[in-house]
Amino acid sequence: MAPRCLFIFLVLIIASSAAGDMVADTCARCSNGNPNVNYTLCVASLSEYSGSGGADLHGLALISAMPLRSGLASIASEARVLRDRSAPGSAARSCLEACMAVFRDAAFDLGNAVAAMEAWRYGDAKTAMSAAVDAPVTCEDEFKEQGMTAPAGIKAKSKPLFQQGVISLAIISLL
Repeated sequence: MAPRCLFIFLVLIIASSAAGDMVADTCARCSNGNPNVNYTLCVASLSEYSGSGGADLHGLALISAMPLRSGLASIASEARVLRDRSAPGSAARSCLEACMAVFRDAAFDLGNAVAAMEAWRYGDAKTAMSAAVDAPVTCEDEFKEQGMTAPAGIKAKSKPLFQQGVISLAIISLL
């Protein structure tokens, strides 16, 4: 009986090790194929979600969209707070309202990307995710067009959101 338990234990360890390698291998493939993908961030963000260790590439693509949902909600909330503090009719308020619309559209695009991934329509997922990934850059461009710099709260959330989007897009591209 003991050898059988030992065998099962070894199989579980090997399977667990192989599953963990899937995250690292996927992130390595993404960072090797796209210089904008931060390997360390990729591994950390995917690994923080339960189920990522046993996920296949399709599952990792779906998991990679999770941080984007919360990131978009956070940056949209920041834009709303800043907009409410801005003077009515000011250029800053106008930019923040445009950003809020961009983030609202990005959340819709992200939902479409996830739905397309769930339906195994990776071309559609890639198109929708590309649109969602552009949101932070588009928001900052609104300010640049007015000769202003995006507020610190927006800038601080833009780069991590963009990086997460690039990771998700890179994983979808592997499918």
